[in-house]
Amino acid sequence: MLVALLLASPLVAAPAASAASGGASPGSVTPVSSASPTATPSPVTTATGDGITVTTNVSALLGRALAFTGATAPTSAGDTIVVQRLDPQAGWVSVATGTVDPGGAFSVPWRTDHAGRVTVRTVLEQSASASQAGQVSPTLQISVFRPSIATFYGKGFFGQQTACGTVLRRSTLGVASRTLKCGTPVKIFYGGRSIVVPVIDRGPYANHATWDLTQATAQALGMLGTATVGALPL
Repeated sequence: MLVALLLASPLVAAPAASAASGGASPGSVTPVSSASPTATPSPVTTATGDGITVTTNVSALLGRALAFTGATAPTSAGDTIVVQRLDPQAGWVSVATGTVDPGGAFSVPWRTDHAGRVTVRTVLEQSASASQAGQVSPTLQISVFRPSIATFYGKGFFGQQTACGTVLRRSTLGVASRTLKCGTPVKIFYGGRSIVVPVIDRGPYANHATWDLTQATAQALGMLGTATVGALPL
Protein backbone atom coordinates (compact mmCIF):
# COMPACT_ATOMS: atom_id res chain seq x y z
CA MET A 1 0.00 0.00 0.00
CA LEU A 2 1.54 3.39 0.88
CA VAL A 3 4.44 2.32 3.08
CA ALA A 4 7.22 3.33 0.66
CA LEU A 5 5.81 6.79 0.02
CA LEU A 6 5.12 7.39 3.67
CA LEU A 7 8.72 6.61 4.58
CA ALA A 8 9.84 9.08 1.92
CA SER A 9 7.54 11.86 3.08
CA PRO A 10 9.18 14.55 5.25
CA LEU A 11 5.86 15.21 6.92
CA VAL A 12 5.50 11.77 8.50
CA ALA A 13 7.78 10.91 11.35
CA ALA A 14 6.83 7.24 11.60
CA PRO A 15 5.62 4.51 9.24
CA ALA A 16 1.89 4.75 8.72
CA ALA A 17 -0.62 1.97 8.35
CA SER A 18 -2.49 3.85 5.68
CA ALA A 19 -4.97 2.57 3.14
CA ALA A 20 -3.57 5.03 0.64
CA SER A 21 -0.81 4.68 -1.91
CA GLY A 22 0.62 8.07 -0.90
CA GLY A 23 1.48 9.66 2.42
CA ALA A 24 -0.05 12.51 4.37
CA SER A 25 0.86 14.34 7.53
CA PRO A 26 -0.92 13.19 10.70
CA GLY A 27 -4.00 15.19 11.58
CA SER A 28 -5.22 16.18 14.99
CA VAL A 29 -7.54 13.30 15.75
CA THR A 30 -7.96 11.24 18.88
CA PRO A 31 -7.20 7.55 18.26
CA VAL A 32 -10.47 5.67 18.10
CA SER A 33 -10.96 1.99 18.83
CA SER A 34 -13.57 -0.36 20.17
CA ALA A 35 -13.18 -3.69 21.86
CA SER A 36 -16.55 -4.86 20.52
CA PRO A 37 -17.39 -3.08 17.25
CA THR A 38 -21.01 -3.36 16.23
CA ALA A 39 -23.19 -2.15 13.41
CA THR A 40 -26.93 -1.76 13.80
CA PRO A 41 -29.58 -3.13 11.45
CA SER A 42 -31.09 -0.29 9.47
CA PRO A 43 -34.22 0.60 11.46
CA VAL A 44 -37.54 1.79 10.12
CA THR A 45 -39.26 5.06 10.87
CA THR A 46 -43.00 5.54 11.25
CA ALA A 47 -45.24 8.60 11.26
CA THR A 48 -48.94 8.76 12.13
CA GLY A 49 -51.22 11.74 11.64
CA ASP A 50 -54.16 13.13 9.68
CA GLY A 51 -55.57 9.64 9.23
CA ILE A 52 -52.42 8.20 7.64
CA THR A 53 -49.80 5.86 9.07
CA VAL A 54 -46.66 5.41 6.97
CA THR A 55 -43.46 3.41 7.54
CA THR A 56 -40.19 3.25 5.63
CA ASN A 57 -36.51 2.40 6.18
CA VAL A 58 -34.31 5.19 7.52
CA SER A 59 -31.50 4.29 5.09
CA ALA A 60 -31.38 3.58 1.36
CA LEU A 61 -28.97 3.62 -1.57
CA LEU A 62 -29.38 6.23 -4.29
CA GLY A 63 -31.19 4.79 -7.30
CA ARG A 64 -32.63 1.82 -5.39
CA ALA A 65 -36.29 1.29 -4.56
CA LEU A 66 -37.41 2.40 -1.09
CA ALA A 67 -40.87 1.19 -0.02
CA PHE A 68 -43.38 3.36 1.82
CA THR A 69 -46.02 1.15 3.44
CA GLY A 70 -48.93 2.08 5.63
CA ALA A 71 -52.64 2.43 6.04
CA THR A 72 -55.48 4.89 5.97
CA ALA A 73 -59.26 4.52 6.31
CA PRO A 74 -60.83 1.66 4.30
CA THR A 75 -63.15 4.28 2.80
CA SER A 76 -60.11 5.56 0.90
CA ALA A 77 -59.85 2.32 -1.12
CA GLY A 78 -58.92 3.11 -4.71
CA ASP A 79 -57.62 6.56 -3.89
CA THR A 80 -54.09 7.73 -4.69
CA ILE A 81 -51.21 7.91 -2.22
CA VAL A 82 -48.38 10.23 -3.27
CA VAL A 83 -44.86 10.19 -1.83
CA GLN A 84 -43.33 13.67 -1.78
CA ARG A 85 -39.76 14.85 -1.17
CA LEU A 86 -38.97 18.31 0.18
CA ASP A 87 -36.75 20.25 -2.21
CA PRO A 88 -35.04 23.37 -0.78
CA GLN A 89 -35.89 25.39 -3.90
CA ALA A 90 -38.98 23.77 -5.41
CA GLY A 91 -40.78 22.82 -2.20
CA TRP A 92 -42.70 19.55 -2.08
CA VAL A 93 -42.00 17.41 -5.15
CA SER A 94 -44.05 14.29 -5.95
CA VAL A 95 -41.69 11.34 -6.54
CA ALA A 96 -43.93 8.22 -6.49
CA THR A 97 -47.59 7.24 -6.44
CA GLY A 98 -49.64 4.20 -5.47
CA THR A 99 -53.21 3.11 -4.79
CA VAL A 100 -54.95 2.36 -1.49
CA ASP A 101 -56.21 -1.24 -1.44
CA PRO A 102 -59.72 -2.31 -0.32
CA GLY A 103 -58.57 -2.69 3.29
CA GLY A 104 -57.03 0.79 3.43
CA ALA A 105 -53.40 -0.37 3.13
CA PHE A 106 -50.84 0.88 0.63
CA SER A 107 -47.29 0.20 -0.52
CA VAL A 108 -45.53 2.72 -2.72
CA PRO A 109 -41.95 2.18 -4.00
CA TRP A 110 -39.79 5.24 -4.62
CA ARG A 111 -36.63 4.86 -6.69
CA THR A 112 -34.51 7.33 -4.72
CA ASP A 113 -33.28 10.25 -6.80
CA HIS A 114 -31.53 12.50 -4.27
CA ALA A 115 -28.60 11.76 -1.95
CA GLY A 116 -28.23 13.10 1.58
CA ARG A 117 -30.64 13.71 4.44
CA VAL A 118 -34.10 13.78 2.88
CA THR A 119 -37.44 14.92 4.29
CA VAL A 120 -40.45 13.02 2.90
CA ARG A 121 -44.18 12.71 3.47
CA THR A 122 -47.22 10.97 1.98
CA VAL A 123 -50.37 12.66 0.71
CA LEU A 124 -53.78 11.07 0.17
CA GLU A 125 -55.42 12.41 -2.99
CA GLN A 126 -58.73 11.92 -4.80
CA SER A 127 -60.50 10.70 -1.69
CA ALA A 128 -64.07 9.51 -2.05
CA SER A 129 -64.89 11.46 1.10
CA ALA A 130 -64.58 15.24 0.91
CA SER A 131 -63.67 15.32 4.60
CA GLN A 132 -60.56 13.25 3.83
CA ALA A 133 -59.36 15.21 0.82
CA GLY A 134 -55.79 16.43 1.02
CA GLN A 135 -54.76 14.30 4.00
CA VAL A 136 -51.04 14.67 4.69
CA SER A 137 -48.87 12.46 6.90
CA PRO A 138 -46.26 13.90 9.27
CA THR A 139 -42.79 14.15 7.73
CA LEU A 140 -40.10 11.48 7.94
CA GLN A 141 -36.32 11.88 7.84
CA ILE A 142 -34.28 9.36 5.83
CA SER A 143 -30.66 9.05 4.71
CA VAL A 144 -30.03 8.31 1.04
CA PHE A 145 -26.48 7.17 0.35
CA ARG A 146 -24.60 7.56 -2.90
CA PRO A 147 -23.25 4.10 -3.84
CA SER A 148 -19.46 3.82 -3.91
CA ILE A 149 -16.79 1.13 -3.93
CA ALA A 150 -15.15 0.23 -0.61
CA THR A 151 -12.27 -2.05 0.33
CA PHE A 152 -10.84 -2.84 3.76
CA TYR A 153 -7.39 -3.26 5.29
CA GLY A 154 -5.69 -4.29 8.50
CA LYS A 155 -3.46 -7.35 8.39
CA GLY A 156 0.16 -6.30 8.06
CA PHE A 157 -0.50 -2.80 9.42
CA PHE A 158 -1.63 -3.45 13.00
CA GLY A 159 0.50 -1.53 15.48
CA GLN A 160 1.47 1.11 12.91
CA GLN A 161 0.34 4.71 12.80
CA THR A 162 -2.16 5.91 10.22
CA ALA A 163 -1.84 9.17 8.30
CA CYS A 164 -4.18 10.80 10.85
CA GLY A 165 -2.14 9.74 13.87
CA THR A 166 -4.17 6.73 15.03
CA VAL A 167 -2.35 3.53 15.97
CA LEU A 168 -4.16 0.83 14.01
CA ARG A 169 -5.42 -2.09 16.11
CA ARG A 170 -7.61 -5.07 15.25
CA SER A 171 -10.45 -3.33 17.08
CA THR A 172 -9.97 0.12 15.51
CA LEU A 173 -13.10 1.50 13.90
CA GLY A 174 -12.46 3.95 11.10
CA VAL A 175 -12.29 4.68 7.40
CA ALA A 176 -9.70 6.10 5.00
CA SER A 177 -10.67 9.01 2.77
CA ARG A 178 -8.64 10.91 0.20
CA THR A 179 -10.26 14.27 0.92
CA LEU A 180 -12.23 14.39 4.19
CA LYS A 181 -10.62 15.97 7.23
CA CYS A 182 -9.24 13.58 9.84
CA GLY A 183 -11.86 12.87 12.48
CA THR A 184 -14.84 13.53 10.20
CA PRO A 185 -17.63 11.09 11.13
CA VAL A 186 -18.91 9.03 8.21
CA LYS A 187 -22.01 6.85 8.23
CA ILE A 188 -21.39 3.63 6.29
CA PHE A 189 -24.36 1.58 5.05
CA TYR A 190 -23.99 -2.00 3.81
CA GLY A 191 -26.17 -5.09 3.71
CA GLY A 192 -29.00 -3.42 5.61
CA ARG A 193 -26.67 -2.39 8.46
CA SER A 194 -25.02 0.92 9.26
CA ILE A 195 -22.23 2.23 11.45
CA VAL A 196 -20.72 5.67 12.10
CA VAL A 197 -16.91 5.80 12.16
CA PRO A 198 -14.31 8.58 11.93
CA VAL A 199 -11.85 9.26 9.14
CA ILE A 200 -8.52 7.98 10.49
CA ASP A 201 -6.41 7.57 7.36
CA ARG A 202 -5.71 8.64 3.78
CA GLY A 203 -6.64 6.59 0.73
CA PRO A 204 -7.53 4.40 -1.00
CA TYR A 205 -5.74 4.83 -4.32
CA ALA A 206 -6.44 1.43 -5.89
CA ASN A 207 -9.26 -0.83 -7.06
CA HIS A 208 -11.32 2.22 -8.10
CA ALA A 209 -12.41 2.45 -4.46
CA THR A 210 -13.61 5.60 -2.73
CA TRP A 211 -13.36 4.30 0.84
CA ASP A 212 -11.07 1.91 2.70
CA LEU A 213 -12.55 0.54 5.92
CA THR A 214 -10.54 -0.80 8.80
CA GLN A 215 -10.87 -4.53 9.34
CA ALA A 216 -13.01 -4.01 12.46
CA THR A 217 -15.41 -1.74 10.55
CA ALA A 218 -15.76 -4.23 7.71
CA GLN A 219 -16.39 -7.08 10.16
CA ALA A 220 -19.03 -5.06 12.00
CA LEU A 221 -20.89 -4.60 8.71
CA GLY A 222 -20.41 -8.19 7.56
CA MET A 223 -18.33 -7.11 4.57
CA LEU A 224 -16.03 -9.88 3.30
CA GLY A 225 -14.29 -8.14 0.39
CA THR A 226 -14.49 -5.24 -2.04
CA ALA A 227 -18.14 -4.17 -2.15
CA THR A 228 -20.57 -1.40 -2.97
CA VAL A 229 -21.52 0.58 0.12
CA GLY A 230 -23.35 3.76 0.95
CA ALA A 231 -21.39 6.49 2.72
CA LEU A 232 -22.53 9.82 4.09
CA PRO A 233 -20.20 12.30 5.84
CA LEU A 234 -22.00 13.75 8.86
